[in-house]
Amino acid sequence: MHSLVFENILEETSPRLAADYVQPGSEAQSVLTGRQVFVRFVKKQGPDKTATTKKKDDNNDNVSTSGKHQPLAAVMEQVENNYKNKCPHGFDIDRLSMADVICADFADAFQNTFHETRKDFLMKVKVPDCLQSAHNATLDRFADVWNDSIKMEIAISILLRNGTQRILEGEYGHARDFATFARYMEQYTAVVLHQTQAVLNCPKINEVYDADLHTLVKFFRKRIPCCCLDEKYEEVKDVTKMGYCYNSKCNLPRVERSKTMYCDRCRSVTYCSPECQEAHWSIHMPVCDKAAAVKAKFDKKQQNA
Repeated sequence: MHSLVFENILEETSPRLAADYVQPGSEAQSVLTGRQVFVRFVKKQGPDKTATTKKKDDNNDNVSTSGKHQPLAAVMEQVENNYKNKCPHGFDIDRLSMADVICADFADAFQNTFHETRKDFLMKVKVPDCLQSAHNATLDRFADVWNDSIKMEIAISILLRNGTQRILEGEYGHARDFATFARYMEQYTAVVLHQTQAVLNCPKINEVYDADLHTLVKFFRKRIPCCCLDEKYEEVKDVTKMGYCYNSKCNLPRVERSKTMYCDRCRSVTYCSPECQEAHWSIHMPVCDKAAAVKAKFDKKQQNA
């Protein structure tokens, strides 16, 4: 496994309200089918299984939805009913496969762990730690997804579909969550699977987690093949894009993005001024050293390729 270098990039508490979060087990967490049809692709475990679920199902085309085994055909029918008169925003609903169901299960498990971690620690656990926790919690069960760029693309397309729909419904907090998970998986794919990038770009993840509406809508609009967000983008394109100063003692941690500056050495953090960069150096230095070493090794390998 490649070394994924994280920087604790958010403050102890986020400006986002707790009410913006999808709570574990809520209807909104039906990753594949959306809000209207509550289909959870989870495998119920433990001694509380009913007699129906205790019986081993030898049919490999059966999946577990809401704790009950259903044939894939039944799941497909529910999904198709939910998508009637709705644009799928790039997710190919007409060719729903078992791989899609597995990827939906994976995306569901990932976001559940993320939200449970945040909730368990009263929102005080930093976002990179929650992402890493969700990664670790799904690594064994969904190794085939983490190790397969095609499956990862499917999972990302599901997240993009749902995030786009949340924007259209005015649920921007949920949309930011989907954007955060999608961007994390994009970064992981670039670093580990495609090996086109040395380390995770934490500012890019941070950008969408607390995104202004311009950044949020643009993120999804660039990634979907439909024009469903064109009108919304026209509404928000004049909103100033905001970035972060990673100096935790900065009086203005949110700053206009065009005025931010990257750490030249690792490009893993941004600052509003040279003064803030200098003030934060003693904290950032250990992470910077690690990221710079990984980046140097990556650059050397690319040159010798």
